[in-house]
Amino acid sequence: MNRRDALKGMGLSLGYIIATPTILSMLQSCSTKAEKWVPLFHSDIQALVLEGLVDLILPKTKDTPGALDVNVPKFIDLYVAEALTDEDKETYKLGFEAVMDELGIPNVEPDPEQPIKLKTEDLDAILSKYLRISKAQRLAYITEEHLVFMTLLTIRDQTVWAYKTSKEIGKNVLVYDPVPGEQKGCISVEEATGGKAWSL
Repeated sequence: MNRRDALKGMGLSLGYIIATPTILSMLQSCSTKAEKWVPLFHSDIQALVLEGLVDLILPKTKDTPGALDVNVPKFIDLYVAEALTDEDKETYKLGFEAVMDELGIPNVEPDPEQPIKLKTEDLDAILSKYLRISKAQRLAYITEEHLVFMTLLTIRDQTVWAYKTSKEIGKNVLVYDPVPGEQKGCISVEEATGGKAWSL
């Protein structure tokens, strides 16, 4: 697959908006137990990079759990392995390898005697370079068909989507009311939900 075909396939950030029953069951299967995560699609070193990126995108705060607390990396790995077509998997793989190259991390399993040390500042720097940018720079990256930019954009969108549709966030952080009562029109979000978004 060439670079142009890979970029055409990078529409992954729009390809998972509708939460089908299969996707919802995948979300529920990502339990919050502290078990050893064995990635299905990513290599072990890629899984560590994914965890680091996801943690920086949605870190834990004083009031809310972070993306790692609700197993977002595990869900992204499961989603890529189970829901993407072979072509989309190849596109995702090329993009992730491009991210690894830019970070200077070899796309091979590290020598157990010389483990690769991921630096948070390196991960933060790549997110800043490609996602904390002006509209003009964003358009420039799109125009030049930048694979790393498109991949990080996809990972960010997947992270937010998986986070917001997790059970913990949907029920305990966002406003959850599966059987709403009366309808009130033309009121502020503050008055309706205390400023929180609806989970349903």
